[in-house]
Amino acid sequence: MNAQTLYSAPAQPLSPIHSDELINTLSSLLDELDVPHSLDLDSITNAAQRWRRKPGQERWEMPDIKLDDEQHQKVMAHLKKIGLVDELKPSSKHFEYALLLGATVPRMETRLKQLVKLWHEGVRFNQIVFLVAQRPLIAGIDQVDTLISRVIGKGAPESAQKNARPQTETEGARMVFEATEMPEAMRKIPVIYIDTPRYWNENYWQRANTRDTLKKWIQEYKTPDGKPAGGKTLVVSDQPHALYQHEVVRQELPESFKTEVTGEKAADETRTAIYLDALALWLHNLQKRVSANQ
Repeated sequence: MNAQTLYSAPAQPLSPIHSDELINTLSSLLDELDVPHSLDLDSITNAAQRWRRKPGQERWEMPDIKLDDEQHQKVMAHLKKIGLVDELKPSSKHFEYALLLGATVPRMETRLKQLVKLWHEGVRFNQIVFLVAQRPLIAGIDQVDTLISRVIGKGAPESAQKNARPQTETEGARMVFEATEMPEAMRKIPVIYIDTPRYWNENYWQRANTRDTLKKWIQEYKTPDGKPAGGKTLVVSDQPHALYQHEVVRQELPESFKTEVTGEKAADETRTAIYLDALALWLHNLQKRVSANQ
């Protein structure tokens, strides 16, 4: 398996670029940001890890990277070429599963709206799976009050608002599904929520990540002979997270699952630090698969 195959397969980019062009684009990006590296995937991957979040740190807690206007435009051009900016759409029209990956409430809403958009474009799926976790919601980041008002109404009594307040990402996902407009036929599709618990990590509670939620889903939902059912699977993410999340899905799911990814284009206000964290995560996971196949 060569680098070109590894790049083009995980996320079916709109314009797959050859391995040499990928390396050159990544190298140019690191040069623009004054990050020392050699012209090979291992060196570039290792150099990019400086942009990863710290253990226990959430994306919204990351300080941004200051760039002048010219430098920002050059960095964005590289990120766009790599495939971290534009919308990704599936090539298939029917899937056994639509995997909606957990996130903050607004981003889960963005991902569900992307799925609704695809439905209107003729894409179908037999089951919707929310890969979510018991991450405690944060009122401001998760826009909890806005979500409550959308589900039970803005003028609801204070007692009703208190009773409706979601506490975890899983509960937020359930309310997002209730609050999102969609065709009635889509709303009737079976929906399951993989409520993945946190775990103690030395001195803090670590929330479950994408890989953890996938493992829990595979453990819980199997055929009568004890094996994962498999089938065509649509991974629902958003940019700039689609590449690395799809790579994780491909590594965790058995070969009986054939995956594609979809994701709305990155929001204009997406910070540089978020892009670079997503890039570092993708390269880290990509390197794991390269090493496993050498």
